[in-house]
Amino acid sequence: MKKTLLIVTLATAVVGSTYAQGLVSFGNGSASKFSTNAVVGGAASGVTATAANQSFYYALFYSATATTVNGSAGAVIPSGTSTGTYVNSDANWTYGGLTGTNTSAGRFFSASPNPDLSSTITGVAGGAVANLVLLGWSGNIATTLAGLETWLAANPAGGTGPNQYIGESTVAVGVVAGNGGGIPTPAIFGTAANTMNPLLLGEVPTVPEPGTLALAALGASSLLMLRRKK
Repeated sequence: MKKTLLIVTLATAVVGSTYAQGLVSFGNGSASKFSTNAVVGGAASGVTATAANQSFYYALFYSATATTVNGSAGAVIPSGTSTGTYVNSDANWTYGGLTGTNTSAGRFFSASPNPDLSSTITGVAGGAVANLVLLGWSGNIATTLAGLETWLAANPAGGTGPNQYIGESTVAVGVVAGNGGGIPTPAIFGTAANTMNPLLLGEVPTVPEPGTLALAALGASSLLMLRRKK
């Protein structure tokens, strides 16, 4: 009986380890702080604010084969005329779970961390090799990935107010997911080919509301009429 129980226990452990989900670590050292910019399309000007001032959300995507997102391996932020196109629109990539938010300036923390503070990639097995991309956005845009996608579809040219941010990391190629045992959990931020650069969240250009545009047009017409009378 004891032998039978031992065999069942070992078999269960093997099956569990075979299907264990992969782990990654979002290091929160000084080299991995997340930033925002002060000028649309510009360089980083400071770290992301604390949750007390502004919340940020992050979603991790993975692919077994794709090494670019919409044809580019580089980071993406909004330009002066567009909110940008991101990994959620590329069918070669799969959403691996909403991975977290910020709780202190410039730092990322998993929404559901494991005891060792690692994050689980839903859909990637421990020991599997995957390419990874992180998408981030400010909470005044949305608090879920679905909400972000709805917002992007409705606001392709720009946002509805200041201090709205979106950013996509560079592609981390060839990441071996940890398994919580013999395969160590990799840190995914750094300068190596299989890491991401620290994320820059770029400010979205503000598009005037239709009423504001109408008032501006009316004002311009009035000035033109006054000039003609003179």
